[in-house]
Amino acid sequence: MSTYDSANSDDDTYLSCSSIGSISSCDLSYVQLSSGLNTEFSNCRKSLNVVHINAQSIPAHHSDMLTSFDNNNIHAVLVSESWLKPSLDSSLYPLPGFQLIRNDRVNKGGGGVAIYLRSHIPYSIISKSPSEYSGKAEHLLIEVRLGHSRILLGVYYSPSMTVNYFDSFEKLLDDYSPLFDNTIVMGDFNTCLLKNDSRSKSLHSIVTSKNLHILPSDATHHPPNSDPTFLDLIIVSSLDLVIKHGQLAADCFSYHDLLYLSYKIRTPKPKKRTILQRNFKQVDELQLCEDAKAIDWAQLNDIDDIDERVALFNSLLTDLFDKHAPLRPVHVKQLPAPWLTDDIKRLMSKRDHARFRYKKQPTEEHERMYKELRNRCNRVCRDAKRRHIHKTIENCDNSQLWNFLKSLGIGKTKALSNINTDLTALNKHFSTPPLILNDQIKATTLSHLSAMPFPDCPSFNFKLVSGRDVKRCISAITSKAVGIDDISASMVNPILDVILPHITNLMNLSLLSKSFPSLWKNAFVLPLPKVPNPTSLSQFRPISILPFLSKVLERLVFEQFSSFLSNNDLLNPLQSGFRPGHSTVTALIKVTDDIRSNIDKQHVTVLALLDFSNAFNTVDFDLLIGILRTLNVSPAVTSWFESYLKGRKQCVRTDSESSTWCPVLAGVPQGGVLSPLLFSLFINILANKLTSLYHLYADDLQLYTSAPPEHLNSAISLINTNLEIISKWVKSFGLLLNPTKSQAIVFGSSRMLRKIDFAAAMRVRYDQSDIPYVTSVKISA
Repeated sequence: MSTYDSANSDDDTYLSCSSIGSISSCDLSYVQLSSGLNTEFSNCRKSLNVVHINAQSIPAHHSDMLTSFDNNNIHAVLVSESWLKPSLDSSLYPLPGFQLIRNDRVNKGGGGVAIYLRSHIPYSIISKSPSEYSGKAEHLLIEVRLGHSRILLGVYYSPSMTVNYFDSFEKLLDDYSPLFDNTIVMGDFNTCLLKNDSRSKSLHSIVTSKNLHILPSDATHHPPNSDPTFLDLIIVSSLDLVIKHGQLAADCFSYHDLLYLSYKIRTPKPKKRTILQRNFKQVDELQLCEDAKAIDWAQLNDIDDIDERVALFNSLLTDLFDKHAPLRPVHVKQLPAPWLTDDIKRLMSKRDHARFRYKKQPTEEHERMYKELRNRCNRVCRDAKRRHIHKTIENCDNSQLWNFLKSLGIGKTKALSNINTDLTALNKHFSTPPLILNDQIKATTLSHLSAMPFPDCPSFNFKLVSGRDVKRCISAITSKAVGIDDISASMVNPILDVILPHITNLMNLSLLSKSFPSLWKNAFVLPLPKVPNPTSLSQFRPISILPFLSKVLERLVFEQFSSFLSNNDLLNPLQSGFRPGHSTVTALIKVTDDIRSNIDKQHVTVLALLDFSNAFNTVDFDLLIGILRTLNVSPAVTSWFESYLKGRKQCVRTDSESSTWCPVLAGVPQGGVLSPLLFSLFINILANKLTSLYHLYADDLQLYTSAPPEHLNSAISLINTNLEIISKWVKSFGLLLNPTKSQAIVFGSSRMLRKIDFAAAMRVRYDQSDIPYVTSVKISA
């Protein structure tokens, strides 16, 4: 370990470069990194503490990372050779208390850089190298704001000693380092500074010319049967702010030492995350039901205004639970891996010992002993994790099971608890449609809809719902999310027998009064990232948290309306999704069977997969109401749907902050039970105009047709004709189709495809833009 330390332990004492001592890295190689880092950072708690590790696979060494970096004084872990791929979700490899920022390498194994940054520290990505492998150096630079200081923090990795990255590294420092108060870059540069060759001279020259400094160190890379090299570097902008730096043997990861740095910049204390929760487990259910029966629920029936009745119902229910399960502050903790026991940690330490011995004396016996311990350690960690998973899921219900699986990174990506984006700007992005129709086009479209004949069926009216209907819909909703009204399923279910008649009356009042409760139209929105490290507003999708009882009312309406549509054949049979008997499976079977049938006929099939941009959020309210009228929906039902759609507001919320409220100007409600069905009706108008084969799944549209190979252009011409129909429709109805995200492909037997000259084939075109041909597609259904 080379160290750069103060003569005493006071945090305010700093040394110059002249005060440098040296201890061999061998001296601490038997000690777990966690202990070494605890020692090094114990007197630097108020400073910015950063480490760098060449991990040679985060997935393979995640257990080692959990053990090594279980230290509250570490603020950032910079990782070279992360070996992460886009298919691996960040939630699979967490470090408790950290957020993972990634720049993965794709199209080739290995590589990649990443930064684990404390969750309470805000950041923004400044620069990152292209993910596509090109044999060049890889980097990830972020801006960290600590008080009034703007810090450029980055990790740099050169894949070999032959890569000439010097010009690009110099430009990177030129472009960004002068913009920040401080610069800290660490990484594996694969240039040995123990040599006096052209590479080391070039790197020294670049760093010095930018007024930066390479902190001195012993050799950091210790390969077996080879001389040690000094490849892993710490580059800083100010020596005066360096309190301590050094290296620790990291045998559990790779032949590279871990680098650490303590930098004199005060870091903020992490705020304890506190949420208000009710403890339903301690409720005396018998006494709860007795107190519920004593409430004068009948007074609700004296109120004819739906909003006032909802407000009184919420007040009575909330007062009851404030007595039996009052809201209390709960501190949320991020626990380490529960399966990582002390016995496993001791075994990992023995493995590290064996690896160090083999590194120093690379005999066959030492290699055998190390590999045996390594394999045993991997097996024990794997088995312990499996036992923990099996024990946890053994007796849990479905909702608990999926919550646990999501905590392991299985299933949908979780909403971020801390994002570095203006939440009000994000909310405005979510609530404002990407396209607003002008009044003239809208009036023309509405006129066209009003002229359409009604289907030959009775007019649709709501029927009053029974208590049995309400109870069935309540039991069908498994979500425990709590909306703006603070009423949850856990508050309704224990006393459902008592309040069921009053909830039923509430639902029927909404249907009779043609009014959807105003409070139930307000939604909290959780931002869900589409990519591992979102950097723009468009890289988030909204997930709405709606009031529990609003979902019950929507489900009651859905059952009646869906039954009316099915009984009268008003939904297109080639429209899958959100319908009984029309699932993802039926969508895939229909298209693939048609393609196989065409191959049997010695035909090729042209398929265009079309991408509608932000489709659910773009639906115009008035046009959707106009479409409902064409289905012979009664004026009373139309008025209810108009009340349901209009007057909505939303607020983007994370664990730590919330945006202002914004009105929702268009779109079917995100997360609503009725929303998928309403969108299907909206796009149903388009489907009825198409002349080629097609299939719809939610907002995904697939156009296809077939022809002999020699008549391929005729098939493409038919697809283009239908794309013109789609273009006219989207301009009239306000949706957007993105040709750059759409795809075209030609299917057929290999013999048929060899007959086609794709260079000379007609292009699939939408609005003067070519839709590119691809060799494989993924149908999102």
